[in-house]
Amino acid sequence: MSLFDIDISKSVWNGKIPIKIMLDPTEIDVYGHEKVWDPVYLEASRCSYLPLITKHLQQLFLELGMQVPEEAFQSVWYDYNDKPLKWHYPIGLLFDMQSDSSVLPWLLTLHFKNLPTNDILLKPTPETMQDMFMSMMKEADFLRYGNTKKVMNLSKHDSTQLWQSLVSGRFEEFRAVNKQLIEYSKQFRYIPLRIYLTENCPVVQDLVPFNSDLDKEAISTIGDILQKLIPDLFTENGMDSKVAIVIHGIELPLDTPVNWAYENLSFADNFLHIVIARK
Repeated sequence: MSLFDIDISKSVWNGKIPIKIMLDPTEIDVYGHEKVWDPVYLEASRCSYLPLITKHLQQLFLELGMQVPEEAFQSVWYDYNDKPLKWHYPIGLLFDMQSDSSVLPWLLTLHFKNLPTNDILLKPTPETMQDMFMSMMKEADFLRYGNTKKVMNLSKHDSTQLWQSLVSGRFEEFRAVNKQLIEYSKQFRYIPLRIYLTENCPVVQDLVPFNSDLDKEAISTIGDILQKLIPDLFTENGMDSKVAIVIHGIELPLDTPVNWAYENLSFADNFLHIVIARK
């Protein structure tokens, strides 16, 4: 039986983060010294991606008269507190990993030059981001079904609608296609799930069974999974009180059923991204 709640899913989709974007003051040779460029303030969807913000800013700067070559926008990257941000991660995930949620807006610096390739991937463009997004959708499909047929069998129209509705923030159009991929099925094998620790640790990923609700005793909670995959988070008295389990900025209790969390709190790429945040 499906645990999906359309109201919760829509609320997650509509989650926004206020952002203040500053230009790197050392790159004045790129964007010019004819005028002082004020910070840009915007609201970004938690499910969106930094290259999509870059596209928006490119259009804005052009309208304001900034003379920056097209190719300069092909390598735009951002940092928070001097830490380069992985542009292929959802914005909400980056925020939960990097930021103190009590300090808003989120202050990011935009850079045109010196892409730190030791920390982030090349070609942070919307086109590359679309390819990365679809790759994640295929990986999620494979974990659920053991193959990628659901994604691969989408029509060209549906594949385009899936991406464009994410770009434009249209939930109903996105859901109309995505439900073909994630609607509950007894054939579900594993939950597409990744766990992130904030101290530059590798991403934790393992096979987490998607148990049927007919076998209630076998349904795992978030706490069960963390205790198995990251036992160092726990003491004999329970989980370390200095950490919190965060998804979409929400601190989840350990007894949250992972089936429910996946169906309602997954990101647009159909992965459940769990952050272990320091309190």
